[in-house]
Amino acid sequence: MAFESVSGQKVFSSATGLTYIFGDYFVVFRNDSAAPEIYEWKSVSSITENHGSITISVGMSTYHIESAAFSSEEQFLTVRAIIEGQIAENPDIRYRFNQRILPLKYLYRNIDASNAYVMRGVYEEKVINSSNISLISARFGRVIFVFAILLMAIFFMIFASIMGNLQDNWIWCLPLSIFLGIIVSVVIYLIIGAVARHKYSSVQKADPATTQEITVVVAPEGFAAVESAVYTAHDLIPWNEANFFIETHMGLVVLRDNKSVFWLPKSFMPKNQQAGIYNLIASKVKQR
Repeated sequence: MAFESVSGQKVFSSATGLTYIFGDYFVVFRNDSAAPEIYEWKSVSSITENHGSITISVGMSTYHIESAAFSSEEQFLTVRAIIEGQIAENPDIRYRFNQRILPLKYLYRNIDASNAYVMRGVYEEKVINSSNISLISARFGRVIFVFAILLMAIFFMIFASIMGNLQDNWIWCLPLSIFLGIIVSVVIYLIIGAVARHKYSSVQKADPATTQEITVVVAPEGFAAVESAVYTAHDLIPWNEANFFIETHMGLVVLRDNKSVFWLPKSFMPKNQQAGIYNLIASKVKQR
């Protein structure tokens, strides 16, 4: 099971007076005298994460652990890692969650890495924005190019119909059509870029991992991008879970189902290891 070596966590909710234990089991203490309620994770029906709080439904009971119950963001992220590790083993649990900066923990497998590159750092907003724009360019670049050509043709026909005598006026119609087609396409690209930047801003508000140190691992057996607080040295996402990668001027983005799995900024990589890291990734997934 992924992240099975992550230490169990004890969380006390002052709002309800309940104490929760997250580990191999989900345990609820109602008071010092009552026997604890011990639940196997497979008996959990649903888990919902919402702005730093977690709600767990088991049978007829629902437990809401408010954000204030967690002693720190690191504890919340550790609990989240434990939960998602258990979901990997119990996929019938309905799991609803906020936007993420990192891949979900249930994608990981317990794999011992050999000859792994291990890097650490904090994601910078400009790096993520650059990566998001590169992703959009890779996905919609050809569409925008074809759209620009169509716009040029449409503008040319409009100017030709207005000016009437095309034979005498084509020298004005053609460059003006090309110019307007390019301008409209650039505006569309800028709008898409603004949407990409807003996407990361919305993730920042929802995911406390955006402020944490991240450990990125690239190994022959797989890769990882996890909060350093829950890094275990033997939990990886196999390469067959990735489809391709994109290189930007600030780093690499590995994708799964056209969605980013993790970002690897160049600032994370020692210069003497960059070639080896690039070659290893390129040997496992195709570059787009």
